Amino acid sequence: MSIQLNKAQSVGNMGIMKHVVTMVMGIWLIVGLFIDGFAHNHGAVETFFTPWHAILYSGYLACAIWIFVITYQNKRARQATWAESIPAGYKLGVAGVIVFFIGGLGDMLWHTIFGIEKNIEALLSPTHLVLLTGALMILTSPYRAMSYTETEASPSFRRLLPALTSVALTFAVMAFFLMYAWSFRQNLWMAREEDAIARAVVDFLVTTMVLVLPVMLILRRWKLPFGTVTYFFVFEAVLMAVLDGFSHYGSIVILLISGIVGDVLFASVKEKEAGAWQYRGIFFVLPVLIWGLYFADLRLFHTLDWAPELWGGTMFICGLSSLGLSIMTTAPVTTVKNQ
Repeated sequence: MSIQLNKAQSVGNMGIMKHVVTMVMGIWLIVGLFIDGFAHNHGAVETFFTPWHAILYSGYLACAIWIFVITYQNKRARQATWAESIPAGYKLGVAGVIVFFIGGLGDMLWHTIFGIEKNIEALLSPTHLVLLTGALMILTSPYRAMSYTETEASPSFRRLLPALTSVALTFAVMAFFLMYAWSFRQNLWMAREEDAIARAVVDFLVTTMVLVLPVMLILRRWKLPFGTVTYFFVFEAVLMAVLDGFSHYGSIVILLISGIVGDVLFASVKEKEAGAWQYRGIFFVLPVLIWGLYFADLRLFHTLDWAPELWGGTMFICGLSSLGLSIMTTAPVTTVKNQ
């Protein structure tokens, strides 16, 4: 019996290592994306053929080759067709490789014909949205795969790391394409007019959703390993800080503190189902803490002209929105018990 368990564990670890390699390639791809975003934001892009595009597309090529390799290995081992040999959870990833390739060719043609976009135009460019679609299909593959294979309800952080990184990269890409709504990049102390304040409040809500949804997604499937919240928060904060050359480094500190507090709070909930009121309370507290630290930073080191009704109300509505989402994303009780 022990020999069989050891073999099963060995096979499982081999599978996890494949996901780890996929995520290394994915990080390569996304680092290139964020460096390219920095270049676009600072007017350093004048042609399609740039060093940052080289990082981006070489990362994509690495992902494509790796997915081909693990599919080919399955084909040889199983004597199956190519379609049957695609690893569980990776079929959308294969489609993503094709979609990204089409988007890359289109992007080269688009830039050649129409020139180089800047700022929001670059984010909403048709070819860039195709690239976004392909990247998301590739990056989510390890999460989908481990959702099928990882049956333990409370896996360790190390064991779950490929799935966590898959989710972190996915939401980092979403944050990238919503960079104009990332609150830490805004000069909030300059928002005094009614329209500017309204836009800032919406940005707080968008940023809150991008931060808390990855945690809710993992909690829906597994009990959170300690360190998950910190990993997600700091992962996004560091990548988003790249866009401005780390001039907004304060966001990393704020999200690091908030992530640690979040991990401690989640760890304090013992043997509870995902729908427990304690979890929902934490999802209310997290945005209040994040934006409380943010407003405190503005008050201490910058200028904050907002009335208490504005900054206090913003903290509360972000917390309330997070609470509402946590209720809606809770896994069915039967699913949780079966885990």
